Amino acid sequence: MRPDLPLPLDHLVRLTDCFGVIQHATHALPDYKSGYTTDDNARALAVAVKHYHLHGDQLSRELATRCLAFLMFAQREDGRFQNFIGYDRRYCEEAVSEDAFGQAFSALGLTLHTPPQPGLVGPAERMFHQAIPWVDRMEHPRARALCIIALYWWSKADTGDARRARETAYPLAQYLVSRYREHSRPDWDWILPELTYSNAKLPEALFRAYQMTSNDEFLSVARHSLNFLYEKSILNDVLYLVGNDGWYTSHERQPALYDQQPVDAAALVNASLAAYDATGETGYLHKAWLSYEWFFGRNLRGESLYDPETGGCFDALTANGVNHNRGAESTICLLLAHLSIYEARQQISLGLLSGRPEEMKRVGPPGIADVSVGAGRA
Repeated sequence: MRPDLPLPLDHLVRLTDCFGVIQHATHALPDYKSGYTTDDNARALAVAVKHYHLHGDQLSRELATRCLAFLMFAQREDGRFQNFIGYDRRYCEEAVSEDAFGQAFSALGLTLHTPPQPGLVGPAERMFHQAIPWVDRMEHPRARALCIIALYWWSKADTGDARRARETAYPLAQYLVSRYREHSRPDWDWILPELTYSNAKLPEALFRAYQMTSNDEFLSVARHSLNFLYEKSILNDVLYLVGNDGWYTSHERQPALYDQQPVDAAALVNASLAAYDATGETGYLHKAWLSYEWFFGRNLRGESLYDPETGGCFDALTANGVNHNRGAESTICLLLAHLSIYEARQQISLGLLSGRPEEMKRVGPPGIADVSVGAGRA
């Protein structure tokens, strides 16, 4: 896959109806029985915002409008977000999800930073401010990390408040640092006692917190934890994501190999680019590229998870090969990774980031498919 060409939005459009993005798929067919999730629609909003910022197309503006409207439906009166919503558009009975809150809050912050159209700013701003009182009540580290990332984008938005964003993010980042102090040791340089899903969101948040606050301890813990994640996930320039069949706890010698999830590869792409943005160190670009190429065959099985026929992404890399279902999360994560790489290349080319464009060129082994695809169709 050439990162200077856009990936099609075809499969994301296929999974999206007039209400929102369907959660699962059976092969390439939307599974309407699975309903909708706020997690997926929030990430899809981020895709639409990034895609419009880079390509200025009408399709991504329409997707952004639809996904933002979904988040407005999913937001409860108290400001929190319902995650699971049935195909009948009814809330499913469940506890409110902190991860869903973090994903929604992050997508709203990104929307305020680079709105696809002026008419989305007002609704996104109202929803963002309605959610802010819950930020310091988040208990789970990943939810806190997502909130820090949201506050970073808000601090840079025309309608943002950099001081309030910094003051709100500071204790969230301090909490992550306190967990690092609690759990790190010479052979386990990590924030928590285990590596599970979306691990890279934790150091990404600390890099963003450093950019807002200039706190050197945030930067130090971000560096140490991300380097530890590289150490446990990359061997001979091949990404070995922590598998969900057992994950990886601090008392185990090796992480589980399968099933490897696209959400983790995308998280590592974005954390590496955030690290580069915060430090200017080009070694992080190389790690971002390795993580991106996991999708296209630079992985344990040498199999591509991208399906050029549909524009979708297979749901997992398993011991038996790819999982041939192409649900929302996997496809959206591939799109987010691609758009982030595409944007970084553009910014380097324009001199908005340090580095050289050739540092983002293919460094992979021969045999990885170089698929050339066009923009998505309406």
